[in-house]
Amino acid sequence: LAVAIFAIVIIGMLVAGVFYASYLEQRTGENTLYAQQAFEAAESGMADAMSNWNQSVYGAFPVDTPQALASVTTGRTRYTPIITRLNSELFLVSARGEQLDASGGVLARRMLGTLARLAPTDVDVQAAVTSQGTVRVGGNATVDGNDHTPPGWTSCPALGAPKAGVRTDGVVQIIGGGTTLGNPPNNVNDSTVVDSLFTNPFNDLKQLRNITLASESNNGMAPATTGSPLRCNRTPTSNWGEPWYNPPVAGAISQCQGYFPVIYRNGNLKVQNGRGQGILLIEGDFEVRGNFEFTGLIIATGMLKANGTGNKITGGVLAQNADLDDNSLIGNPVVNYSSCAISKALSASANVRALTERSWAQLYN
Repeated sequence: LAVAIFAIVIIGMLVAGVFYASYLEQRTGENTLYAQQAFEAAESGMADAMSNWNQSVYGAFPVDTPQALASVTTGRTRYTPIITRLNSELFLVSARGEQLDASGGVLARRMLGTLARLAPTDVDVQAAVTSQGTVRVGGNATVDGNDHTPPGWTSCPALGAPKAGVRTDGVVQIIGGGTTLGNPPNNVNDSTVVDSLFTNPFNDLKQLRNITLASESNNGMAPATTGSPLRCNRTPTSNWGEPWYNPPVAGAISQCQGYFPVIYRNGNLKVQNGRGQGILLIEGDFEVRGNFEFTGLIIATGMLKANGTGNKITGGVLAQNADLDDNSLIGNPVVNYSSCAISKALSASANVRALTERSWAQLYN
């Protein structure tokens, strides 16, 4: 009897040990699974942040100050993207992934991060106006290839070297009081002005458009606000951002100064009595009729025409003319080259790319 009892005790201890080892192995497997799920959630958070990049928002974040975005929960998995702006072009994109239990408690947490750089579209802007064919500058029009800082803009770098006023594979006709300035004022018979100079950036930027214009004629474009506190209302297609600053211009809508939309029109476009900034893409002819101001980059696959008074473009214009004989700037329009305006417009539409493929690192917090 004593031997039997002793044997039962020994067997019970062995069974208990086996059960305990199995329990530990099960818990270890579950924890490993939870950790892997949290890890994959963090990867998803980083991919989400980079694929839905909003440079107009993230580019305004304070330097070296992590900014957590809205958390996304799917089932029992949650991730929180975190953006840290390191400078104007470099960002630390990180994400916290979490696996939750039925009551919302955290079972496992992982942090991943990667360095990412802005990847703006490459546009070869070497003049205030770049065109194919004959360019006519008449009336009191001024095309200035010297670098300008848009009035009131305080975050622009030092002015760059002067560009040409007009760059074309044809010739420039100065009519009446028309003026071209720059170094040189006119770069004519330039064999590097080919179709791809216009079509390649146009097609790339078209994929990033924020606004698609349905109408050929557009009048009274102006920034708009909504909510309390006020924020830029990006819903109306008539809101093309705010290029004005106060000073020098009273009535500037500061909430929209960081909004640089990519505006696309499939067909001819006529504009007047409005203002905007960003990138304007016209798959056809572009006509400016009066009292229109735009800061940024304009690319038209057809002709550029400007007439009337009060027209001002700060940045750069690329106008590809299939007829090669009718680009004109007549009246008193002013086209000023601005490297800062072009850079900000392109950066605002840029996505980010990791410096090295799958170069994330696990972070600890």
